[in-house]
Amino acid sequence: MFKSNDSIKFMMAKIFLNMAEFKFEEINEPTIYLPYGKNVIIVNYIEEGNGKVIINDNEYNVLDNYYFVISEFSKCQIIPSDKMKIYSIFYVVDKTTGFEKYLYLLNKNYLGFSPELNYPFSIALNELSKKDFGYNEIIVSMFKTIIVRILRNEKIVGERLSHWDLDNHQYDIDNIIRNEFNTITIEELAKRLFLSVRELQRYLLENYNRTFIELKNEARMSYAKNKLLYTNLSITKISELIGYSTIEHFTNAFKRYFGLSPLKYRKAYNK
Repeated sequence: MFKSNDSIKFMMAKIFLNMAEFKFEEINEPTIYLPYGKNVIIVNYIEEGNGKVIINDNEYNVLDNYYFVISEFSKCQIIPSDKMKIYSIFYVVDKTTGFEKYLYLLNKNYLGFSPELNYPFSIALNELSKKDFGYNEIIVSMFKTIIVRILRNEKIVGERLSHWDLDNHQYDIDNIIRNEFNTITIEELAKRLFLSVRELQRYLLENYNRTFIELKNEARMSYAKNKLLYTNLSITKISELIGYSTIEHFTNAFKRYFGLSPLKYRKAYNK
């Protein structure tokens, strides 16, 4: 029997999962029939052997390459007909941030057949046994692969389980606002970044010290400045391009931002 209690945490769909235990064992006798606790998800995979699995009083025949996923408060018993080699991962849902709607995908009992799962389970076992450089990253990748393969096998479609890391948000925010300042809304930007509006507002204040409206205005004024200095477009046309209904509104906004009217700014800096 191999057993590991390494603390390995990762996130899918902004659901934090903590691997509480990973084990590979041979089972020759029936296991104890007990309910699992809150926030616990157990993923089991039979590498070799056959027998029965009882999940919440429902009995299923299982063979090589069968998986069964047990969610919180569920009961499970394994009854091998002969020697059964089985992998088990005990996940604890640490917390969710935002997309709780995805949690229902994990908070279910699943049973199915998938030979493709043999590879990620065996890799995870090898990495946890050797613990070579970078093993944690490989294991996280394998654990994510296991969950995705199970959900694919269950015909879950149209769901995105990964998310954009916060480290990438600044590039995405800069690019989107710079190119779409006339049309982008905070709701649409939050949706693209897989954040809630509240999370996005907090992120902008922490990383830019700006609100969404202030960032849009900066992008609009920067665009107008560049057009004034590097093109021959009329001030009226520039005003239209950046979404102002009248040249007077544009002039007043530009002067508040740069301290000069658009005409005076062009004359002063367009050498």
